[in-house]
Amino acid sequence: MTGTGANHYKLIGISSHENDYRLSWAVNRALELNFRKADNIMVNHSNSESINHEFSLFQFVKEEEIIKMNLISNRCPDGFLIREMKNIDFFLQVFGNDAQAFIDNILVRLKSIDIVSAVFEIPRESFKSTWYLPSE
Repeated sequence: MTGTGANHYKLIGISSHENDYRLSWAVNRALELNFRKADNIMVNHSNSESINHEFSLFQFVKEEEIIKMNLISNRCPDGFLIREMKNIDFFLQVFGNDAQAFIDNILVRLKSIDIVSAVFEIPRESFKSTWYLPSE
């Protein structure tokens, strides 16, 4: 595994107007994986403790290859997880294998999904709010 630790992951942006369950199912089929629903990510973007935003999270873990992936919604009824990426509906975090050939294969397979309108790798340095994303 190249690049270990909580801050070493690749990030892929996905645009799709489908709901999270349907996209997760399509990603499972395209990548031959088994994403499972996990606890939502809870974020409070305001100073009020009573306003929490929930963002869906699906996870896939393949322990024998030390690979973990998170499929995360960037939208909820009240806002965005990563505000500066409003054009992205979902993020795919890839931990454990940051080889470019592996990421390129994922990109090609995601682009083949008919309910996906756009897929692209996102340099993590391109936005500030990465602390809202799971650290592994």
